[in-house]
Amino acid sequence: MKACTFLLAALTLALLPASAQQTPPEPPSPAWIQEFNSLPEATRKSYIDQFRKAEQLFTQKRTMECLFSLTELEKLYAGNPGLYNLRGACYIEIRNIEKALENFEKAQKLDPSNLTIQFNLAEAHYVNHDYARALKAFTELLPPFKDNPGMTPLLQFKRYICARKLDNRPLAKELENLYGPMDDTPYYYCTQAIIKFMGGDKDAAQEQLLSAIRIHGGTSAIQAFTDAMTEAGILPSPYGQTVPTEQPAKTGLEKRR
Repeated sequence: MKACTFLLAALTLALLPASAQQTPPEPPSPAWIQEFNSLPEATRKSYIDQFRKAEQLFTQKRTMECLFSLTELEKLYAGNPGLYNLRGACYIEIRNIEKALENFEKAQKLDPSNLTIQFNLAEAHYVNHDYARALKAFTELLPPFKDNPGMTPLLQFKRYICARKLDNRPLAKELENLYGPMDDTPYYYCTQAIIKFMGGDKDAAQEQLLSAIRIHGGTSAIQAFTDAMTEAGILPSPYGQTVPTEQPAKTGLEKRR
């Protein structure tokens, strides 16, 4: 799961004087922003600086340090949905899926319309191999991302994997032909690779993957697609172990594969 800017722009906007904010006036700020605005300016500035550092720690893979920073930030202000979103991403990294879900759900309650949070929650269900919930969540994200040429194929691809895992053959068949080899996405080749893998033809599957890498290699898209296949146990993990295809035991804390 990749880090995004977790509502930092909204926090920064809260520091601007009224005369510097956009005109004409926009819809009322979310309740958590209004609450944040009521804090002393010095506290707000300190909070934003510390939050930026926490994001940097996450980007640098210093996950435990990031978690500690978020605990300290929560003492200053506990209403920022971005805090729980970032904490959820940390827990995904260390494979504490139960805690990740708990934090993403808390973030969503604070900011129900935030697409980053919605996507991360869907991803958490997917990583947890809860394919029914993941399918529902990815499907609900299609309309808001309908004009996004990068996200829509990825959402549809994850829906395809969910459909295969749930043995929803009509949906899987529908999604297999959604994109062709000439489309600007690795969707076709990765879908074909799954068909070959699940049919037992590993050589043909590898050929499809090599085609995807040859055409789309070096893009963030190919990484996202192959990551989705690894999480579902279709591809082996880069650490030499195969991701389990059955529902994992909920141990609370699992090692990073």
